[in-house]
Amino acid sequence: NLLGGKTKERVRAYASRCYAMDDLDALAEEARGYVAQGFTAIKQRFGFGTEDGIHGMKRNVELIRTVREAVGDEVELAADAYMGWDYAYAMEMESRLREFRLSWIEEPFLPDDLDSYARLTASSQTRISMGEHETSLYGYKELIAKRVAHILQPDCNRVGGITAMKKICALAEAAHIPVYPHSNEAHNLHIILSQTNCPLIEYF
Repeated sequence: NLLGGKTKERVRAYASRCYAMDDLDALAEEARGYVAQGFTAIKQRFGFGTEDGIHGMKRNVELIRTVREAVGDEVELAADAYMGWDYAYAMEMESRLREFRLSWIEEPFLPDDLDSYARLTASSQTRISMGEHETSLYGYKELIAKRVAHILQPDCNRVGGITAMKKICALAEAAHIPVYPHSNEAHNLHIILSQTNCPLIEYF
């Protein structure tokens, strides 16, 4: 109520886990378990980066294919690269992954590599997300101005608290960019409920 009141009665959560593993059957079973619990969206992890070359690309594709085939076409699926790629690798990976209709690819680059983010966001057919490692409202103003992502993911604990989060959401809304706050603490839920451009909450 102090943030302006509710803009929605319910918030959809995405299950955030499905770490890369060698046992693809176990990965598929984990993903099916989240669907059985009622989740309609899942974020998994890539296991391989630039240094792993073509072999790593193929392994990443195997990971995504495993989960997509396990959960079907009606579950949203995203994947987190956790800053492990360079631009050329990201471009090739995005192309190879299009058939799996990922909802977004998260943090392909280090957080200060804004040029690579802007270039990939401008050319990618898959939405790109980032922002959990940005620590200020002023930094977010630059991220938005440079169009470095299709989805922004501020962390309330890192950007200056609830007041800064509300301002970031307003800046993003004016630029028609959705905000998916990083992590699932209760304060993020209050932000999401009170803002019109926050459709999802992460659930570990």
